[in-house]
Amino acid sequence: MIGYLKPDVNELKVKELKLYNAYYCGICTGLSKKYGPISRLLLSYDSTFFVILSDVLSGTQCQFGHARCPLPPFQKKNVVKSEDVKFGMEISKFFSDLKIDDFKRDSRGFAHILSFFLFHFRSNEEFGKISKPYTDRILFSEISSESNPQEVADIFGKFSEAIATSLSNLKRASNMIYLMGKWIYLIDALDDLEEDFKKRNYNPFLVKYGSDFDDPNFFVKIREAEKAPINFLIYMIQEEYKGLKIEPSVKRNLIENVIFYGLPGTSAKILGKRMMEN
Repeated sequence: MIGYLKPDVNELKVKELKLYNAYYCGICTGLSKKYGPISRLLLSYDSTFFVILSDVLSGTQCQFGHARCPLPPFQKKNVVKSEDVKFGMEISKFFSDLKIDDFKRDSRGFAHILSFFLFHFRSNEEFGKISKPYTDRILFSEISSESNPQEVADIFGKFSEAIATSLSNLKRASNMIYLMGKWIYLIDALDDLEEDFKKRNYNPFLVKYGSDFDDPNFFVKIREAEKAPINFLIYMIQEEYKGLKIEPSVKRNLIENVIFYGLPGTSAKILGKRMMEN
């Protein structure tokens, strides 16, 4: 349920892509220094988006440094250094821990046993306290097979808002972050339809449309039916962003790229799946 807030690189100018990579590499380098090289695998597009958004809303100037990258080795890259980057590190680690816990619940057999050997760092205690009421409600929704995807997405949206706005700079964008959390939950569930059906994992859309399992176009029809609500949700996110009235800058261009190109592009790709095996 992470990694969906990514830019459309085809719509980025060269200087914009360089700045985005500097943020991305800054979080990656920070993770490696604090938690070891393997922790680089925890990095997600979502944390990079929130770090850039925080910088945009605070109006702070970027502080740059240099760091060596293992891919390719011995090459130095520009990295952004800031308190917001440290926040991005902790978000990446925290959401990866949640992903591992989710995998443990969903996996069976050897995969379930293997999941306990996945690297698992101690999560940020503050994030743990903030998130517990929401993660408990999401888990209850899964156990009780909640059939309304919007209900569970609402919980995840509030959960995302609570975690992100623990950084004061992001409080101004709290409603937009809430809506983005809803979108992430729904688009992830639509992306995983086939896999969740095959593995018998909980998916609110499979519960909602469960009477049509015999239809060979089952998954395609679910995505078609949910296209309008997803697109309306993206429209609401874009309208919330416009209300922030952010001053022009290269960083603002990165945020707008994700919101006006990345989200619609990711949605179109997932909603346009035509896999008909069930």
